[in-house]
Amino acid sequence: MISEDLLVEILLRLPVKTLAICLCVSKLWATIIRSRYFINLYQSRSSTHQQHVMFALRDIFTFSRWHFFLSSQPSLVTNAICCVDNTSLTPDCVNGLICLEDMHRLWIYNPATRKGVLLPQSAPYKPFRKWYMGYDPINCQYKVLFFSKEKLLCPYKVEVFTLGGQGSWKMIEVENNHSPATRGVCIDGVVYYGSHTAHGLRLERFYVATEKFGNFIEIPIEASKFYGFFTFVNYQGKLALLVTKNISMYDLWVLEDAGKQEWSKVSIVLPRELFSYDLVCLELVGFVAGSGELIVTARDQSFHLYLVYVDLKMKRSNTVWLGGIRCSYRPSLLVLTFTDYVESIMFL
Repeated sequence: MISEDLLVEILLRLPVKTLAICLCVSKLWATIIRSRYFINLYQSRSSTHQQHVMFALRDIFTFSRWHFFLSSQPSLVTNAICCVDNTSLTPDCVNGLICLEDMHRLWIYNPATRKGVLLPQSAPYKPFRKWYMGYDPINCQYKVLFFSKEKLLCPYKVEVFTLGGQGSWKMIEVENNHSPATRGVCIDGVVYYGSHTAHGLRLERFYVATEKFGNFIEIPIEASKFYGFFTFVNYQGKLALLVTKNISMYDLWVLEDAGKQEWSKVSIVLPRELFSYDLVCLELVGFVAGSGELIVTARDQSFHLYLVYVDLKMKRSNTVWLGGIRCSYRPSLLVLTFTDYVESIMFL
């Protein structure tokens, strides 16, 4: 008979798919695996391991279906999970779980266990809606932040749903009215996104643990001129604003201190010699967590899609062919990148 401490240590070394099977071994094993202590310990260890890059590719025929791929090495892309319908807003992936909307209903899906759950409807359908998913690493909780309103000029109603909680939406107050406008990024328990305010475009912060909004952060004036040509990304654990200036030049504005609203600027140039001569429509879309390698989308003359990992310091690149998927558009319009994917132990 092994001790419980040793059993925990053994279980911590198993992948999520195997843990799902272990739930059926005995009540003791199931109790351990579902305990808050084990979940917190497993998630903290997973975050220190090699993080993967997940890609979501929009179906060019339906535009409402997304194919998800997982890359653990720059030379290898595997079909990680599935093909999912997402008929409304763009899907999101935070700390191993995917949030998507189909037929005006929100779903949470875990690729590691291949299980999903349908969230309850918050209220009757409203035509103006926006949502973000966040993760609290301290309490290991996933939450969905949901905005909705009936008419364009009305203020948004804001609600929060805690996955694994009481199973209902909770209304929260918003001191500074704003309209969410961009995709969000969740970093260290804070969801960042761009919003329209009475003073123009601002950066908004939502703290997942406390369910409170922070003060608005002003976007650098030089960057705000490129609205529509920038996106928020995770750059080495910090929020950054990636601005596209032309086909090979980018500005990366890194938020160094949110309290002092201090930004630093990094200029990036994509050297053409690092890419195959037949690749066109090169676009920088993100950075590999930890290493800082660039992730670039591209297509060839036959309209096949590619991903290119670029190491500017070592002046080298690694090209990944996306299985014959074709695209006659700008590749970045069809590809979403989630650069810090880790397996989640959340059993839905």
